[in-house]
Amino acid sequence: MPRLIDPNVQFDAEMSVHYDGFVPRLIPDYVRIHELVVAQLGLALEENVRILVVGAGTCTEILTLADFDPTWRFTAVEPSTPMVEVARERIEAAGLSDRVDFHIGTIDTLEDQGPFDAATAILMMQFVPVERKAAVFNDISKRLKTRAPLVMAHPIGDPETDEHALSMQAWRDHIEETLKEHAETVYANVSDTLHFMSDDAQTAALKDVGFTEVVRFHTKMVFGAWIAIKG
Repeated sequence: MPRLIDPNVQFDAEMSVHYDGFVPRLIPDYVRIHELVVAQLGLALEENVRILVVGAGTCTEILTLADFDPTWRFTAVEPSTPMVEVARERIEAAGLSDRVDFHIGTIDTLEDQGPFDAATAILMMQFVPVERKAAVFNDISKRLKTRAPLVMAHPIGDPETDEHALSMQAWRDHIEETLKEHAETVYANVSDTLHFMSDDAQTAALKDVGFTEVVRFHTKMVFGAWIAIKG
């Protein structure tokens, strides 16, 4: 069984500093995913909106989205204090401090109930245990306006299927190519910390908490990306 992670241990000061150099090599189509997030929200949103960013990490998606529209504002939710410290530095360096509010913690501890015009959850849901995913979706849903989009990207799949095994092997091959001598350790670590849910189960969980439309718009190996619309 995958183990639970403490974000301040898993994403400690050393990892947080090196995160932005490491993750694009770990995640296939990392840059492309962020381009697609911008494309999806660019089509869905107008000016002067508030976007909830769940699992903000070092704020790569915020930097990308903020560059697309200078009127958008963001609330960044991130449980790792070291990651937030790096994120604050990046946001300040980009001159965006007046457009980004930070919350160190998880979505269920965020006092700001919105309503937000949109939300993102990029490369974070894989760290949420299967039995907790629906609660996270609900915490996001109740903070969104009607017809607001949620854009997500993360590893997904049913570990009991051959399809999932093949996708994981493809990812393992990718890691061996991009991370070389560190590949075995990295793959063992991610395999031990990720919590997978099937696409069908995820769609059902989203619809149970008020999302009426769920569309998968990108697939690469074990990774997927979706847009879900709040009903």
